[in-house]
Amino acid sequence: MDEDNDGRFPDDSPVLVRYPRDKREEQGDRSAWPWLPGSILSQCGPDEWHVCVDACELAVLDDGSPAPAGTAGGELRCPCCFRDASEIRRVTDGARR
Repeated sequence: MDEDNDGRFPDDSPVLVRYPRDKREEQGDRSAWPWLPGSILSQCGPDEWHVCVDACELAVLDDGSPAPAGTAGGELRCPCCFRDASEIRRVTDGARR
């Protein structure tokens, strides 16, 4: 375990994270943002985590352009964000929505 992580959301663990899929959602009510699959990169504060949003539909290429369907996973760049515990859920039993 990373000594800077309190263990609530361990580094590299799968989670669900609130994240907007488009500008309309981004500008709307944050509590209505969907729960998307993600993984914890690190804990960066007492109640803040750096999270990678593992949603292929949001992934882009290195130059920031949308990734065409069928792009190899190693070429995709997923968005990352900072979230507090209220915007992260543990994934149990390996299930993701």
